[in-house]
Amino acid sequence: MKQMIKLALVLAAFASVACVLLAFVNNATLPAIQAVKNQELTAGLKEIFADATDFVSPENFTPETKEGVSIEQLYIAKSGDKTLGVVVQATGPTYDKATILTGILPNRTISSIKILSISDTSGFGQNALKPEFYTQFAGKSIDDKFSAHEDIDGLSGATITRQGIGNILKVSTQEAAKYLNTENQEEISK
Repeated sequence: MKQMIKLALVLAAFASVACVLLAFVNNATLPAIQAVKNQELTAGLKEIFADATDFVSPENFTPETKEGVSIEQLYIAKSGDKTLGVVVQATGPTYDKATILTGILPNRTISSIKILSISDTSGFGQNALKPEFYTQFAGKSIDDKFSAHEDIDGLSGATITRQGIGNILKVSTQEAAKYLNTENQEEISK
């Protein structure tokens, strides 16, 4: 019995030390990880609106979750005083989950999308990262259904991923569309 207690205490001590070390490593690497994420975001925004000189976060935007999709951020793409469009960043369920940047032009069409991250299975869900899949959304109206069986081309072996991406786009573009409406025109034209 004494041997079991001794082993339990030794195991607890090792676990405690490991947790403390893990916390220190996490705190040490957090700034570097955040810097990489910011670089990826900036590159994604520039990929969607290459002519933009600035991306402004609206003051009156509040992140929210609708239909399981988290609308995380909105950016107004500007070139000088001219507004090129709006970019919405949203995360939602696919087979696992995906974070997508979607550019919306003032005429309510999608300029392009950029999948920032997707944690679906390799070989199937990861096929969403292939241009032959994600380029199909450029030029689509935000009023489309984004339905896997109606207006989204297939993603072989990844039906759930395709449906999830469609849902993320449907919900996030509708939220961005609210920003393009007249109630926010004064902020967009700034």
